Formats: sequence, structure tokens, C-alpha cells
Amino acid sequence: MANFPPAASSHYDAQFKNLGLSETHRYLLRQIPGGSDVLELGPASGYMTQILAAQGCRVDAVEINPQDAAKAAPHCRRIIVGSVEDAANFAELPGPYHVILMADVLEHLRQPEYVLQLVRPRLAPNGVALVSLPNIAFWKMRLQLLRGRFDYTDTGLLDRTHLRFFTLKTATAMFAAAGFRVANVVVPPHTIPRLERLKQWIMETWPALFSFNFVFHLRSDGT
Repeated sequence: MANFPPAASSHYDAQFKNLGLSETHRYLLRQIPGGSDVLELGPASGYMTQILAAQGCRVDAVEINPQDAAKAAPHCRRIIVGSVEDAANFAELPGPYHVILMADVLEHLRQPEYVLQLVRPRLAPNGVALVSLPNIAFWKMRLQLLRGRFDYTDTGLLDRTHLRFFTLKTATAMFAAAGFRVANVVVPPHTIPRLERLKQWIMETWPALFSFNFVFHLRSDGT
């Protein structure tokens, strides 16, 4: 049984309690077949993990926040408390996994390329890595830069804990350098009160400009 030293929960736990699952989270969950072996990086308090476990998935996870890890642990087959940038934390998680889930994780890391290289050998043949990333080239961010503003916030594109920023092109290049092939890029649907179909069409037609975030379906090179 893992020991969970005292710590405060991350603000993502509170955000989930207030807002629930995002459309991106819902999309990601729909991509994972029931009964899959899943490696989840950064599950936070396990709000997605719980749903995967209820669908018969066997979830192993790596979570840096001890308090969040304690909440996620009941829904995991195995959970490692520590950084995903520490290779030692993967020693007990050899895989292979049908799905490797990285939901809003890579932007918080110093070396996301290194983490991608760590997890790629653990992906089963024909398995998929699902990655969601915010789009720093979102039109509102471009306007802010034109105004000379780059103000960090508690959540969103300029979350204070974001260490890396990606556009569609730079994210795709990063995945290729780590040995992944981008099989598909999806703009998760959003609940838009007015002109919903038109706005969704605009996001899908010009994703690099009008999409707040992307979901990448990655395959290991050669599969």
C-alpha cells in the first residue's frame, strides 16, 4: 500500500468539483474502450480514472500531488506518487498499455519530449496515446500579444503552472521527434449557446487560429 504524505490537493481538484468534466475530458473518455489497460499520466484526483475503472479498464497512474494521488488510488490498479519526468517512476509500469492518456499534462513539464520517449516503449502494438494540449496560438492569445500582454492566470492558456507552450505545428514536431506519428487531430466540441454549428465549423476549418485546445491521437512510429 502506497504512503501518501500530507499535502494540499491541486487546484484542478477544486476546479473539477466546481465545473465537472470538460468537453475535452468527455471526448477522451469516449476514445478508450472498456476493458483497456491504461497508463494515465497526471490523473489529479482521479475524476477520469474513476470513470475508466467503472468501464472495466485497468488503470496504472503517475501523479505528483500526494493528496490527489490518495483520492485517485482506489480507482487504480497501481499508482506511483512522483514526477512523470523521473524515469525511475516507470520502473514498475512496464506495460504494454492499450492506451496512454496524457490529458493536459505535457504543458506542465520541463521536458515533455523526454516523457514521451519514456512512455512510447510501453505502448502496445496498435495502441494509442491520447494527448490534449492547449493552443497558445488561439485568436484571443494573439490579440493579447498584439497588445503587449502575457498575463498568467490560475487556469486557462496561461495557467501559472504551464512551463511549455504549443501551437499545432510545434506540438506535431515534438511528437515526431519522440517517435510518434500523429494519426489524428481533433477539436473537441464545445457547448456554444448561439450559432453553435457555425462556430464549431469555424474551429474545425481553422483549428490553428480558433481552437482553444487540441486532442492528438498518436501511434508509435511504424504502427
